[in-house]
Amino acid sequence: MTFGEKLFKLRKEKGFSQEALAEQIGTTRQAISKWENNQGFPETEKLLQLSNIFETSIDFLLKDEKSSNTVSERGYYVSKEMATGYIANQKKICRYIGIGFMSFALTGIPYVMFTSNMTWRFLGMEIFIIIGISSFLLGSFSEQEQYNVLKEEPLILDYGYLQELSNVYQAKKRMYVVLSVPSIILFIAGILAVSLTMSGKFAWSEYHSFVFLGLAAGLFGFCYFIGVMEAYELLIKNEKYTSCLSFKIKRKIKDKINNL
Repeated sequence: MTFGEKLFKLRKEKGFSQEALAEQIGTTRQAISKWENNQGFPETEKLLQLSNIFETSIDFLLKDEKSSNTVSERGYYVSKEMATGYIANQKKICRYIGIGFMSFALTGIPYVMFTSNMTWRFLGMEIFIIIGISSFLLGSFSEQEQYNVLKEEPLILDYGYLQELSNVYQAKKRMYVVLSVPSIILFIAGILAVSLTMSGKFAWSEYHSFVFLGLAAGLFGFCYFIGVMEAYELLIKNEKYTSCLSFKIKRKIKDKINNL
């Protein structure tokens, strides 16, 4: 991908006209047009301004090999700001989803704690169910439309930032793997304990509140850690994501709709 093609793509993604971009960097529309048609390059000062406007590096703008070896030229350029915002948004969504599952698991606590008082039992269960449903709704409403394109197009990231993001991912992956192990153990132990009790091997007791508490913690940790890791992998391992069959089918359907 040439400098002109990159400039054209970045300008379109930002929604700038040639006139608007020219005004921002103190040049003419004709100059922008020439650059986009590879009939010249901007001077260093203008390159710095373009780099700031599009939140990318001069290295990405000028060097072809680093930006096109591993991704399709049809890809969508992802700025550092957009990538950071997407990951933060996914963390928020994962928290809500995790709290939702955690709340459903916690309904078991009032169920086993208030066996002699049905009013408190059902009231406690209803409160946790309402919290769970509300959390799921908040999670669905928290997803921002501006990030949908990241799941619909092959992605291009600045080479330097991609390396930085990969290092952050590897560090968080090691931490999350360590934290996810107890979450998985708590989840499996909780499922086994509830299953054995329901099959009649054990009787329900107040001690089962610890089982449901552990199950809730396990569900939250599992949902959060897996969700956050998937967000990082969508950006870092995008080539693998875009090569899967489901993505290709969705892409073909989208292209056909756009061509109607």
